[in-house]
Amino acid sequence: MLPAELMPVFDGVFPATIITGSRDLVPNIANLSKVWHVDEEHVAIANQLLNKTASNLQDNPLALIRLMTPDDLVHWELEVTYVSSVSEGPLFESIDQSIKALSWVTGAESAAALRAAVLFRVLSVRRCDEESHHPQPDPETYGDLLHVLAETVELNRSSCWIPGADDREPQLVASRGVPGAGTDDSAFEAMKRLAALVASERRMIRLRNIRSQMNYMHTIRKAADTSLQGDSPNVIRPPILQPDSYLAFPIAANDSLQGIVCCEQANPAGGESFDRLEERFLTLLSRRIGETLSSLASVSDNDRRHLFRQAVERAKLEWAKETDPFYTVLSARERQVSIHVARGCTNAETAKLLFVSVRTVTTHLERIYQKLELTSRAALTRYIVEKGLMSDDPNP
Repeated sequence: MLPAELMPVFDGVFPATIITGSRDLVPNIANLSKVWHVDEEHVAIANQLLNKTASNLQDNPLALIRLMTPDDLVHWELEVTYVSSVSEGPLFESIDQSIKALSWVTGAESAAALRAAVLFRVLSVRRCDEESHHPQPDPETYGDLLHVLAETVELNRSSCWIPGADDREPQLVASRGVPGAGTDDSAFEAMKRLAALVASERRMIRLRNIRSQMNYMHTIRKAADTSLQGDSPNVIRPPILQPDSYLAFPIAANDSLQGIVCCEQANPAGGESFDRLEERFLTLLSRRIGETLSSLASVSDNDRRHLFRQAVERAKLEWAKETDPFYTVLSARERQVSIHVARGCTNAETAKLLFVSVRTVTTHLERIYQKLELTSRAALTRYIVEKGLMSDDPNP
């Protein structure tokens, strides 16, 4: 079955290619102006001048069709097998009329006539993320991202970097709330090093309470310089880092690194703390933001922040569900009992639905109340409803 996200490739916005092989497996590549969607398992192409392709298909029915979706520029591969070539009937007439209409509109009335409509059955579909080149978002896009991260997860002093090609240094594309930005050349020095490390290792990095550690390192370096050069006023002493902690995490989608967010905080006791952001949540957030960045090519400037907020909220909801005691503390059977009770079932009705005894349901309820620190059926129902758990399937 062809996925719904593939359907735009059949609009013919971008040309496609078909790769066939002769009996001796000599490959041939031909350009196609369009591929036609026939049904959930079949596609078709127009044979106007496809002499070698048609010949190869008679000897070897397997072929590969490559297409690209117009909105996100994602490449797709369809592994197909040749079914038939028809020169009459509904499929042929539909493709022929389409070609004639296009020729008329473009003034190419001398275009080659349609010889046959070539029908294929689709064997497999592959999304070629490794070959998809998305337009690089402009700096305002990353600025909007940092604005939303400050709003939603209180990352107020931050910068965004894109990885450099061929092991080059990461490039700063946006910043927010960083002291010295625009006036102090060293304002982003530590973040730049951190971004390079994240780009290299593809993982989140958190550095806590480093101010005293850095002071100690600088003191040692100063002592070493003094012992080598004497107490010279020309000895360069590294500046003491003002931030107390750093956090950096990659933005990635489909195993493609799209950027690095680096954050700093001067005083964790002041209310802004990285400790509350767990690594698994940041991994989830990274993926949702990466998916959003991949889809921004056709989004207006006014919608960018809205989409980033949606990505953050989606990550928060998924994280809340993943870490809620309903899932982490209750057993599968206890969750079933909880949902049936929240839906208004009595203990007897719940027992009948789950094929257990009434006493078993009562025991489950006692344990549920204890684990969730609740005291009644009404409190359990309110807990289920307020957390949006009612839609969970009680009989998976």
